[in-house]
Amino acid sequence: MPVQLPGTPPSAYKGISRVIAHRGASGSAPENTASAMIEAVRQGADWAEVDVTISADGHAIIFHDHNLVRCTDGKGLVIQKTLAELKALDAGSWFSPFSSDERILTLEELLILADSLNLSLNLEIKPTIGREAETVWAMQQVLRKTPFGQSILLSSFNYFALKEAQSLLSHYTRALNVEAIPADWQDRMESVGATGLHFDAEFIDTDMIGEVVSAGTPLACFTVNNLELAQKLYRAGVSSVFTDYPDRLLLDARPVSRH
Repeated sequence: MPVQLPGTPPSAYKGISRVIAHRGASGSAPENTASAMIEAVRQGADWAEVDVTISADGHAIIFHDHNLVRCTDGKGLVIQKTLAELKALDAGSWFSPFSSDERILTLEELLILADSLNLSLNLEIKPTIGREAETVWAMQQVLRKTPFGQSILLSSFNYFALKEAQSLLSHYTRALNVEAIPADWQDRMESVGATGLHFDAEFIDTDMIGEVVSAGTPLACFTVNNLELAQKLYRAGVSSVFTDYPDRLLLDARPVSRH
């Protein structure tokens, strides 16, 4: 049964920033860690995108990859490790020897930290294939018990994760993640109850961007680390861009006129 929460909040897109810190300020600190969130705010961001998956014992955690090798000193699959095992890993030294005290965050820890920073969140649901329902359920359990005064936007590439979110987390604004904007983008969004569309900067198609924007659909682009490209996307009608370096794009936060 869907969670029935009092009232219907406005769309998260109504207050969304044009600059969203991708996995926190991940160009300046280890991605998805506490220091990346703190650094994002220091650089001027008020929104951050993070990745949510689960541990072997069902805890919602903040981690992008399915494998531990790239971003920790551990090995193996995240889904095969308990929370205690994951918490014992060094999640920062891969980025810098000065970040060896970084640990994988739980979703609850992230919410508490982000709330203290006045940082709104795009929670990208990143489930292990076949564990979509468990991942969304674990998120629901944390979100319903953890006070959070900022905005939350949910997104995913995974159809089944978004379908679960449509049921269990219907109170939250949801976005469909894609690489290139597909011709049937409206049908895909409607099938999962998404109201926003996020696409990859590697697949910019100005005609498709124009079609989405003309339909009044919020559109965001990842990952953009160049101010000139960001300004081009804003002029085309893209509402937000995800970046590893918020300070680079916040050098000029003035509204951009469309021509």
